[in-house]
Amino acid sequence: MTAMSTVATDFNKSGYGAVIQTPSLHPGLFSILMPWNSGTYIKDRMHKFSRTTHVFALARDQGSGTVLDSPNRISYQMKDVDKDNLSKGIEKVLRIMAAAGAEEIGTHSNKGRSLKVKEVSYHEIEKFVNEESSMSFTDLSTPVCSAHQMGSCRMGNNPKESVVNQMGETWEVEGLYLADSSVFPTTLGVNPMVTIQAIAYCMAQHVLKVLKRKR
Repeated sequence: MTAMSTVATDFNKSGYGAVIQTPSLHPGLFSILMPWNSGTYIKDRMHKFSRTTHVFALARDQGSGTVLDSPNRISYQMKDVDKDNLSKGIEKVLRIMAAAGAEEIGTHSNKGRSLKVKEVSYHEIEKFVNEESSMSFTDLSTPVCSAHQMGSCRMGNNPKESVVNQMGETWEVEGLYLADSSVFPTTLGVNPMVTIQAIAYCMAQHVLKVLKRKR
């Protein structure tokens, strides 16, 4: 990630919202994200790869998922507030790109719509931004991804509402510890690397103390 903006967040009030980030994509990922309208369309997009910038909205979601009767079957329900946060994020992304001087803006919607900013009026830009940012997130018309799974074995104060205690030890098996993003009580809304490192360090220090007491 080379840059991040909190212009679409509401962290000071609700603690939730969407941050805007700029990823670094290699040609393989780029081609997967591009909608496939035709061979000519994708060829044209790939020709523009070196001059294309990707910016995305990352939501700290309030929705949650469930593993069903096997690890291969999951269910995830996106809450309306999460949809609204993503829409606000996409709106900001399109406006930022246009203001930064992009010749053409668009999204990864399967319609493959784009707009040549410098060839249209202000009202046409507003219409395009409003339409693209109000698209559906539940009908598979646009990619919605989860890059960091968190909270599947959340920590807490009691075994009814959590899998591990505050030190990462499981309630069911003594001496069994978890120390990764699965123990997060909630989602973070940001990349979790540093938080995972901090939690792992603290839990490792606790494990060392436990082992010393058992000597």
